Amino acid sequence: MTTVTTVALGELVDFYSGGTPSKSKSEFWAGDVPWFSAKDMKRSRLRDSTDHISDEAFRSTPLRKLPAGTIAMVVRGMILAHTVPISILDVDAAINQDLKALLPKRDVDTAFLAAMLRAQHDEILSRVSTAAHGTKKLDSRVLEELRIPLPSLPEQRRIAGILDHADTLRTKRRLVLTHLNSLTKSILDDLLRSGFDRVAFGDLIADGPKNGLYRPSSDYGSGTPIVRIDSFKFGSGVIAMDSLRRLRASDNQIVEFALAPGDLLVNRVNSREHVGKTAIVGELQEPTVFESNIMRVRVDQERLLPRFAVEFMQTKDVRAQVAPMTKDAVNQSSINQTDVRSIQIPLPPLDLQHEFAARVGRIDGQRGSIHRSLAADDELFASLQFRAFRGEL
Repeated sequence: MTTVTTVALGELVDFYSGGTPSKSKSEFWAGDVPWFSAKDMKRSRLRDSTDHISDEAFRSTPLRKLPAGTIAMVVRGMILAHTVPISILDVDAAINQDLKALLPKRDVDTAFLAAMLRAQHDEILSRVSTAAHGTKKLDSRVLEELRIPLPSLPEQRRIAGILDHADTLRTKRRLVLTHLNSLTKSILDDLLRSGFDRVAFGDLIADGPKNGLYRPSSDYGSGTPIVRIDSFKFGSGVIAMDSLRRLRASDNQIVEFALAPGDLLVNRVNSREHVGKTAIVGELQEPTVFESNIMRVRVDQERLLPRFAVEFMQTKDVRAQVAPMTKDAVNQSSINQTDVRSIQIPLPPLDLQHEFAARVGRIDGQRGSIHRSLAADDELFASLQFRAFRGEL
């Protein structure tokens, strides 16, 4: 291992917390300057946001316009329970109070710095704490103490270029996945354009909805695979079966909470935007169960195919139905079994559902190939980051 000088992050950057202009002043929200919040932090580089603000917001509030190239990271919110999003702003922008900007005060390549922070993701995640009201947070002190390897600036740029090239390959594959997801939606839209009578979901269910298994964290570690809400690949109706956690479960529990191919799994407890999201169970390599934040639904396949059902459950139509049913608590939202049974679903003839399932199945095959390639890309990228952090790249 090459010896590399490390520096405390607090010696390299100043931290800046964002804010939210008054929602009651429409003139603050009538501009085109991106205003990033945690919900936008889904990519390594950010070019646009869900919300935008005006220059008037900067003139009338302490909010600061950050220059392109600034690193932003989430420091507050429930997403920190499992992920610490870190992104580079590719445009001049503002951030809200759940994010911090890292503003260099020494010569450092921001792409390199962002990569070194991501290389320590698990370490940073382990330092997340819980505020008095229950939300997750990252204290500035914790971030200031992080040690960052600091080779020469030319070496930083060389390493950043290698990592950027590898990340670009991952981004291109994700764009292909987005296209395939859009294609599935288009096929569904074409089918539903004919117009079909709607039926309550409950009238099409053969078994369930059934809430899943609750076990304390001490029972996790080895044993039977369990599908949890973090196993959902949101927006795709797919479960990440290759990365399930395991827990100790009795034989009776394994039978009672068993999953089978074609089962639908519905998020019953999660953040509001994810409640009601649904995924389908594919082929299983061994007995697998599901957790208590999820409901299992087995449909009457003589009337409703699981493949059609799961795709419809991803639509804005269902989101609009679920929204008024959702009950909010302090840190999470939920729906119940009665809510799920009341969802109205259009019911095409079974032969059209089979045709739809066949077309979508062909897309699933392509999606699976891309997922496997992306997994290899992710493994390579993680290896490159690790080697860069150790001074071996």
